[in-house]
Amino acid sequence: MQRATRLTTLPILFDTLGLDDLPTDEQAMIARIDACLPQTQCGLCEHPDGCLPYASAIVMDNEPYNKCVPGGQPVTDAIRQILLDDNKVDNDEEPLTAAPSQWPVDPSTHRPTEVRAVIREDECIGCTKCIPACPVDAIVGTGKHMHTIFTDLCTGCELCIAPCPVDCIDLVAIDRQPTPTERVQEQNDLRQRYHTHLNRVAAQLADTRNAKPVISMVEAKLNNAATRTLDISEADAKNTIAAATLRSKIKKLQKQLSVRPNPKKQDELSALQTELAKLTQSQ
Repeated sequence: MQRATRLTTLPILFDTLGLDDLPTDEQAMIARIDACLPQTQCGLCEHPDGCLPYASAIVMDNEPYNKCVPGGQPVTDAIRQILLDDNKVDNDEEPLTAAPSQWPVDPSTHRPTEVRAVIREDECIGCTKCIPACPVDAIVGTGKHMHTIFTDLCTGCELCIAPCPVDCIDLVAIDRQPTPTERVQEQNDLRQRYHTHLNRVAAQLADTRNAKPVISMVEAKLNNAATRTLDISEADAKNTIAAATLRSKIKKLQKQLSVRPNPKKQDELSALQTELAKLTQSQ
């Protein structure tokens, strides 16, 4: 069976998807869906290991096609069209609305406003915890030295926010209107950077001289794929992403409340903290 070109030479992390065993038409559908996803690898779709596993779940597990938060309604509609073309959904079915984002919709792109992470460098303690969290290696720095984020490479995935112990990373909205061609090129570049990141981390984990601890869910899954000795359940993966998202929202509210008290936001903060406590207790 010949695998779809886009699904060849994938990082070891994706071996568990079993793509080689799928019919060629399902492989082609997965490849098409993956190609229209933004490749931010943010995990907001509840797939912490990236866009390809979400594309696979849509085809193989009938997962809802509207869970790509940064892609917004344009990506949701594009995926629905692919599913319509392949008779995976009925044309009479009501189209799904894209999962909401915490950022307002950009009227020019109809996607959530894009953001980029920026480190307040004078407050950075050089703990390095943000570095492995970045799926495209956009953060550079060494232990006990200031870190920097390459804004042009940042996807705005927000994954570096939660690990930062001193809360020195801000998210800054940006205004841009890439052409369709530019967007496709950018997505291809981001996908390649993510695969390079995964291959590098897999090589580090396989190196017995490397004493660096496994500290992220993707690293744990890579370790599991390489050694088959760990059991990282899908529930654990989803809980990890949910906890990181809650921590990000909590930090944002705490910042807002430190500037100006707001009873409604205080109630929202208390609810999020309660939700996070319940989630961490269940892990």
